[in-house]
Amino acid sequence: MLEAGLRVLRAKGIDAVTMRAVAAELDTGPASLYVYVANRKDLLDLMFDAVAASIDLGPEPDPTQWREQLEALAYRIVEAMDDHPGIARVPLANVPTGQGAARVADRTLALLRAGDVDDRSAAWFIDVVSLYINATAYETSIYMSEGTTEDNIDEQIRDDFARLAADEFPNLTRLMGPLTSGTGEERFAFGLRLLINGLLNTPPPPA
Repeated sequence: MLEAGLRVLRAKGIDAVTMRAVAAELDTGPASLYVYVANRKDLLDLMFDAVAASIDLGPEPDPTQWREQLEALAYRIVEAMDDHPGIARVPLANVPTGQGAARVADRTLALLRAGDVDDRSAAWFIDVVSLYINATAYETSIYMSEGTTEDNIDEQIRDDFARLAADEFPNLTRLMGPLTSGTGEERFAFGLRLLINGLLNTPPPPA
């Protein structure tokens, strides 16, 4: 059932994943799915967990390389989400608690502990970095569904901002080059480093 749901998602997008569509993929009726899931949300949660379970956690945490390992894990998470366009929408405002998601969260915490990050900071950081990763992957899925490329986006931004009065928006005009520079991967890497550096230079939250 989960693989059938993921096939529908990969072929038609997350909005096409309905009980009826998944049942049709299995050549059965929608009622038969309710033996296994309560509703569409339950199905999507299980599908997300299946994707999370497929993520390679990488080598055991190494205190001398924990940052590199954490960044590499984040890239693999995004890749898994990109392979299943739209699935990253599922955990937004919906904390995933399945076994697959739990193993990824546990490894992330293990890497942070290997870096001697305060337990409270690590616990809050995982929420922040998960939002960043999922939002990045979901944004990519939207672009894919609309047939939009990075070049299209940059060109549209430049065209729109070119209409702004330079004396009224001097900073946007001056920084137009940097604003539309870099690939999506480069920007993701920068944001990830920004989060980790901020983590290491921000006092832990109150107990």
